[in-house]
Amino acid sequence: MPFTFTFDVVINPIILSASLFAGVLFGYLIGRAKVLKTEAKMRKIEAELLSSHQETLESQKALVELESRLQNQTSPVIPMKLNPATKETSKEKASK
Repeated sequence: MPFTFTFDVVINPIILSASLFAGVLFGYLIGRAKVLKTEAKMRKIEAELLSSHQETLESQKALVELESRLQNQTSPVIPMKLNPATKETSKEKASK
């Protein structure tokens, strides 16, 4: 007696559509998670960049203030103290 193998494939449209929907939803969720992760990295890098620019601007402002102070002085020598005291030092006392 000859033996025949038959393989009948029955595709259930409900299971097929549910599988398709689940695959699309799963792919969307994975893609959305990647986008959110990338946006979080961009926000972090942007904050670091803004902080760096703020430090640069503060340094530039301090430089401009120092240059304006030096322009107002008649002597080209920068004093060691920002607020020089009027007290005489020992060298000044010795020269008198």
